[in-house]
Amino acid sequence: MHISHENQSNWIIIQNNEILLNSNNSLPSASNIAAIAPYFQRNFNLGAYEKVEYYCAEVDENITLDNSFYFLPLRKALSLMDKNQYGLGVKAYSVINWDKNHQFCGRCGALTLHQTIAFERICTPCDLSFFPRISPSIIVLIHREDHLLMARSPHFLPGIYGLIAGFVEAGESIEEAVYREVKEEVGIRIKNLSYFGSQPWPFPDSLMIAFMAEYESGEILIDNSEIEHADWYRYDNLPGRPSMSFSIASTLLDNFISHCELRYKNK
Repeated sequence: MHISHENQSNWIIIQNNEILLNSNNSLPSASNIAAIAPYFQRNFNLGAYEKVEYYCAEVDENITLDNSFYFLPLRKALSLMDKNQYGLGVKAYSVINWDKNHQFCGRCGALTLHQTIAFERICTPCDLSFFPRISPSIIVLIHREDHLLMARSPHFLPGIYGLIAGFVEAGESIEEAVYREVKEEVGIRIKNLSYFGSQPWPFPDSLMIAFMAEYESGEILIDNSEIEHADWYRYDNLPGRPSMSFSIASTLLDNFISHCELRYKNK
C-alpha cells in the first residue's frame, strides 16, 4: 500500500467498520483532509512511524465524498497495508471504539473525561480509569505427521475452515487456554506445545497468540455449539482456507506446508 508522505502526516478515517482510502488505495494525507475534518466525531494522534505522524478519526454517516475517496470494509483495507500500517490501522479502530464505548462510567453512570496525554478515560467520582480493550486469544495448529486438524465454525463463510482458537479466560495461562479450547472444541489431547507468534486482530479486539502442537491421543468429538465439522487433512489437500492471507492463521498454515514440502523434497 503506497502512502504519501506529503505534509508528513497520514490519516486513518473510520466510519463504522470501514476505512477511508484515496482513489489510488492510499490513506488520506494532511493535504487532502481539510474537506473531511468538519465531519470528525473524535480524533487522536497515533504517534509517528518513519518520521510520519499518523492520526485517526471517526466521521459521521452524513459525510459526502467526491470521487477521490471511498470507504472500504476494514478487513479488505487492512489487507492492503504493510505490517506496520496494519498495526496502526488496528490501533485506530481500537482507539475509536474504546472512546465511543466509554463515554460514561460503567459503575456510576457519570461522564468520563479523556486524558490528553494517554489513551485513558477517567470517571472522577469513582476514580476509575478505562483503557482500550485488548482480549487475549489463542490459536493453535495441531499436526499429526503430515496431516493437520482443521475445523469449521457455523459462523464461517461457506466452504471455509480454520484452526482451533478461542479467548483466554480469567484465571488461566495462555497455555492452559490452548489445552482447554482443544479439549472443549474437538475432544483430543495434544503435546509438545510451542509458541509461534502473535498478531493484533480487531475482530473484535483480540491479541491472537499462536501456537504449534502435536496430536497425542483421542478421537475427534466436536462441540456442536462451536464447531460443525472437524477432521485431519494432509498438508497438500486442505479444505477452504481462511480468506485473509495476512492473518496469523494463514501464516501458521503456510509455515506447516513449507516444512512438509521441504521434508518430502529431501527424501
